[in-house]
Amino acid sequence: MPASPFFCCSLYLAAGLTLVIASQMRVENAEPERRPLVRALARGEVEPGVPRLDPDDGLGNAAVLKLQLGEVGTPGLDESDCRAQARSFTVLLDGRLSRVRFGARAVCQLRRLKRISVAQPGFGHRGLGEVAAFVLGRRTLTEGADEVDVTRIVVPPFKFTGDTVHLLDVDLGPLLPNEKFIGTYHTHPEGDYEQGVLSMTDLRYINYGFIDFHGQVGSLARASADLDWLFDIVEPRDGDWNVYAHDRKRLSELFDECNSEATCPVDNLRLTGSRYYLFTRFYDDRQGVL
Repeated sequence: MPASPFFCCSLYLAAGLTLVIASQMRVENAEPERRPLVRALARGEVEPGVPRLDPDDGLGNAAVLKLQLGEVGTPGLDESDCRAQARSFTVLLDGRLSRVRFGARAVCQLRRLKRISVAQPGFGHRGLGEVAAFVLGRRTLTEGADEVDVTRIVVPPFKFTGDTVHLLDVDLGPLLPNEKFIGTYHTHPEGDYEQGVLSMTDLRYINYGFIDFHGQVGSLARASADLDWLFDIVEPRDGDWNVYAHDRKRLSELFDECNSEATCPVDNLRLTGSRYYLFTRFYDDRQGVL
């Protein structure tokens, strides 16, 4: 028996509704992937001015922290949110002395990251949501010591737990002219005594990590024209910067020892007299921006 006109119209209507619903579902599913910042902002704030991070949303975390860093003021221009002093420290690697200089704005940006890290909920009384950043800079040859000026703080996409961070392998955009990867920064829970040193996770990343700045830098275990890795900064919840010279050879030896022995002597990184001693002190510039 031939189908009635009403029945045929019903089929066409149902098919049309199905296509509309399917189209909307595809848009809804794709939208979060296209707009990580919108997704991150929709999570709201932990407290005024402090965004809520998501342990499983690496792209969203990076997007909202990039926005936060961009809002940090510059001394002499917009000091409303930047009262820090510039900082410097020296490292001696392979017989080459380098003086690294953080302008006050870069110091303020790292302070903003720490504030956001510490404020994340759900990680215990002295825990935090660990965050990480890459430090980029330029080298200037001078007599006595090379001057290295920090140019940018870059937050890569990352997922985290209370005491670990997992960096995602994505293109972080191009380096600026003469700019190089010069160091790392990340927060740790607890205080200086318990957590002021590099962890086994950090040592593993040093040996197996990969960074993509629009096709530059690459594997961190190999020498590269864009890789001038000088230091690693660990900042615990209750404490300030712990700066370690990035001696690739000794850090790799420490990693091997931690893999083969029952204990992992990471505390030797700041133990005077240890063959793994790489700790270096930083100094605040009392005169303003370096």
